[in-house]
Amino acid sequence: MYHPTRGGVRGGRDQFTWEDVKVDKHRENYLGHSIKAPVGRWQKGKDLFWYTRDKKSQNAEMEAAKEEIKRIKEEEEQAMREALGLAPKRSNHPQGNRLDKHEFSELVKRGSTAEDLGAGHAEAARVQGLGFAREPRPWEESGSSKLSLSDTPAEVENVSMPNQPAPKTEDDSEDESRRKRRREERKEEKREKCEKHPSREDRKQEKREKHEKRHSRDSDDRKRHKKDKERRRHDSD
Repeated sequence: MYHPTRGGVRGGRDQFTWEDVKVDKHRENYLGHSIKAPVGRWQKGKDLFWYTRDKKSQNAEMEAAKEEIKRIKEEEEQAMREALGLAPKRSNHPQGNRLDKHEFSELVKRGSTAEDLGAGHAEAARVQGLGFAREPRPWEESGSSKLSLSDTPAEVENVSMPNQPAPKTEDDSEDESRRKRRREERKEEKREKCEKHPSREDRKQEKREKHEKRHSRDSDDRKRHKKDKERRRHDSD
């Protein structure tokens, strides 16, 4: 008594779609059929709910789209100028942490490092590797390490240090050994090529020997032929 006439139908809501109304012959009997189920060329690609839109939000969206189009056109013009050489090319690489004038002067001073300026400029610190030596500068004065002219003897000034050869490292020795191996390998390859491919003199000698053998064979054949002829004549007589 309290149940629907057909179970699970719920008044036909689950069976109704506006897509079916488009092809229905009684589509004009449905309320709102021109909006919910539009049919016709004039309705394609148009906003049928324009009257429900907020004018302010619509204007803001249009302005944002115009700004984006304008920015894209400016970028294209700038790229065209750079390609034609009318404008300087922009660097696409990130600049990183830029130093101010004061920070740069502090960094250039003697004994200052990036850690003194702050943790943000630690990448600009100078790495002292193997064989690092600092050149003496005339404007730098150190009281403890610098000797006065009166204290230094004249002999030390005149004597020049001989150019000592740099000590050979393991890498240099490895490079030399590799070069020696390559030289030996090249020599072996040349020897093998010489063995495989004989020289011109050897080829000429082989040709001469072959020619002599052929000549000796021909002469032997001729002698035999003459003997056979003589025998035949003698037999016939």
